[in-house]
Amino acid sequence: MTPGSTVSLRATTAGYTDRSLAHSGSSVVTSVVTSASSSTDKANASWTVRNGLANSSCVSFESRNTPGSFLRHQNYQVYLHANDGSALFASDATFCPQAGQNGQGSSFASANYPSRYLRHYNNTIYIASNGGANAFDASNFWADDVSWVVSAAWTP
Repeated sequence: MTPGSTVSLRATTAGYTDRSLAHSGSSVVTSVVTSASSSTDKANASWTVRNGLANSSCVSFESRNTPGSFLRHQNYQVYLHANDGSALFASDATFCPQAGQNGQGSSFASANYPSRYLRHYNNTIYIASNGGANAFDASNFWADDVSWVVSAAWTP
C-alpha cells in the first residue's frame, strides 16, 4: 500500500473471487473484471493509493479515471465523491489497512468508525461491523467479505 501506486482490490469470498471493487458513476460496487474487460471497466476498478486524507498512517483511494474523487462512506454506504476539502470528507475517505480478517490480503477499517470495515454485500460496498443492526453487518461471511487481495491495477 504505497502512496502513489495504483491498485485493484479483489474480493476473497468463495464464489466472488472474480469480482473487484469498482465504481459506476458515484456508485461503488463489485464487478467482474478480467483481462478481456473494456478499458473503462478496468479503469473503474483501479485506485490510486494516497496518504490518508485524515490520517497519514492510513490510506485514501482516489479513482484512477476520475481524479480528485475518492472512496468515501456516507450513512455506511461507500460512494465515489469529489473531495470537497472538508474535515468530514477527509475522515469518511480514510481507511486503515491491516491483515485480512480471513487471513488473506488486507482489510480496511474506517478511520472514523474503526470497528467498521470496507465490505461487499449484495455487490454493494459498505463499512460494516461484525454483527449489528443492518443487513450488511451480518456475521455470515463477514471475515471473507471484508478481506481484499490488493494487486497491481488493471492495464487498460
